[in-house]
Amino acid sequence: MTDQTADEIAAINNELVLHGKWVRKLGGRRGDLSFRNLAGLALKKLKLCGCKFTGANLSHTNFTGSDLTGADLFGSDLEGADLTSANLNGVDLRGANLHQAILSQCTLRGADFRAGRTQPGEEGTTRLTEAKLDNAVLCEANFTGCDMSGSDFAEADFKGADLSRAVLTGADLKGANFNDVKFGGTVLELSRLSPTQLTATKGGVIEAEHPELSAQRVQAAVLSHVRWIKSSGREGQRLDLEAVRIEGAVFAGEDLSGARLRRCILKGTDLTGTQMNMADLSYSDLRGAVLEDGFFRGTNFRRANLGGARLAGACFDPMALDHERKWPANFDGAILHDADLTNASFVGAVMLNADVGGAIMQGTVLRGVDLGTVKRSALEIGGHGPKERRRARRHTKPLVFVKSPNGVSKCHDWSFGGLCLHWDGGTAPPKRGDTISARLAAEGQAAPPVLVALIATAVQPQRGTISFRFVTLEDDFLPIRLTQTPTTCWVRPIAGVEFSVGRRLSPARDPQQ
Repeated sequence: MTDQTADEIAAINNELVLHGKWVRKLGGRRGDLSFRNLAGLALKKLKLCGCKFTGANLSHTNFTGSDLTGADLFGSDLEGADLTSANLNGVDLRGANLHQAILSQCTLRGADFRAGRTQPGEEGTTRLTEAKLDNAVLCEANFTGCDMSGSDFAEADFKGADLSRAVLTGADLKGANFNDVKFGGTVLELSRLSPTQLTATKGGVIEAEHPELSAQRVQAAVLSHVRWIKSSGREGQRLDLEAVRIEGAVFAGEDLSGARLRRCILKGTDLTGTQMNMADLSYSDLRGAVLEDGFFRGTNFRRANLGGARLAGACFDPMALDHERKWPANFDGAILHDADLTNASFVGAVMLNADVGGAIMQGTVLRGVDLGTVKRSALEIGGHGPKERRRARRHTKPLVFVKSPNGVSKCHDWSFGGLCLHWDGGTAPPKRGDTISARLAAEGQAAPPVLVALIATAVQPQRGTISFRFVTLEDDFLPIRLTQTPTTCWVRPIAGVEFSVGRRLSPARDPQQ
């Protein structure tokens, strides 16, 4: 849908015809559409090499397959424009706005994304935010100072590009090639880089700043938000925080619907049973957070990192706005590596390019979800290759202690297939694939320690933890009582392969016998 008049359309067409002749060397002249309104026009598969679009309004314009080699897009507005498979080699994009533009499979060799101003006093930073550039060729492009937050650069080729002072907070960089890339003051989240990519940065990266809020300020903000909810906005204030650190906070059972917590560090946060319908948690780091049995209808988790988070029994269904309209939960580009999605409901959720590699999905409801682009990629840990998938739900209670050659250590968490152990020093930690013998005992239980053989599956030096898989057990059963249920869960070894899980309703009767 365009908003140009018939005379404006005719003038634009005339300029494009003259430019077409100029390109083919049949007369004409170089096209100049500077500061013109071309919003929403279809300019697909055209020869627009060297055309001038300085300061032009190109929002939502369709350039699919067009050749824009050497074009002048200085200060232009390309918000939401579709440049799929376009040739943008050597284009001048200084000061341009490419927010939510689609540049999938584009070639941008030598493109210039530096700051630039069309008029004195205007903000000149190039915006390449929330854009789609998967599989794009960005070799030798100059992104100095460019804001690239939240964009999709999966499998993009940055070879020889300049990323000095660029901001890539929340960007998807999985599989991106950083060979010969110039880094210097580049702002991004190190957790999103593979070991190979991290090595290529050569220390030229700055971790995105997230000032830590005190527990008192967080509590005051939550209480104010609760008043805002109960009074329908007449009292209190909406919880609205961005780029702050709130690690390990406890929001269990609170009503935080409509809260805005974008780009926040929320690792290990307890959101058990919390209502956060229609909240905004986009780009936030929720690794290891507990969202079990919570309600997150219509909540925005775009590009959020939920690696290892516990989402069991949580509701991520759409939020009904009226009788006809429903607002879906958004997991576009979210990381759900090794997360526990047991019995969680994602009815109609947006999961474009979400990565669920290693996630536990027993009983997960995905009705109405488009799984065509969902990834199940392997997670690299410390350069030792992909992490083994965890097949059973993990628990933190009761606390399990392990006596091994390193001494007595406590488990970070455990499941009926293995455990994650804090390795606090002493002897050298085992390498991936090493087997050790250990004894397990649960806190507060009278059962004697159980002898086990463990094989290391993932070593995480930064966290100081090592994940193990059970190989053998000394006894037929390892009884551990879960605090969440009145029953006792049991682990039974099966000929050195894996384990089956049974439930024992009373000491006198085992359903599997």
